[in-house]
Amino acid sequence: MKKKTNKAYHLTNEPPVISEPTFEYYTPKKPSIRKAPVQELLLKDFLYQDFRSVANKAPFSLAEWADMLHISERTLQRYAKENTAFNGLQVELILLAEKMLEMGNSFLGKEGFKEWIHMPAFSLGNQPPKSLFNSYAGIQSVINLIGRLQHGISA
Repeated sequence: MKKKTNKAYHLTNEPPVISEPTFEYYTPKKPSIRKAPVQELLLKDFLYQDFRSVANKAPFSLAEWADMLHISERTLQRYAKENTAFNGLQVELILLAEKMLEMGNSFLGKEGFKEWIHMPAFSLGNQPPKSLFNSYAGIQSVINLIGRLQHGISA
């Protein structure tokens, strides 16, 4: 008995192709926290007045900022008096803290964020978020936690 063959296939000698529609997901660009790009900020001096604009958004005292930046409170006072520039590592911590503050204040509100940083968080090993503010990795883990909370992922 002879097999039936598909004549259309034999005419083109190409195998049939199955294709599915593809979708591109739209991801809106988030507004920049700073008006100037980070590269431009790193090229110019990051003065105390720039720091003051970030510190005004934060529920931290000058002593807490000094602890976060690993300098003495007296040094911060001298920076304020002379409008001195911060070094690169301090600028990096300040900009990361600014990102954390923007996320926390927009998600929890300024007062809610101020209270939340003092409460132990399960995702951070039952430590309050404020205890992690003295390192880059600590601030980044708090940013990650806020991002997870924004998307409904508790742990």
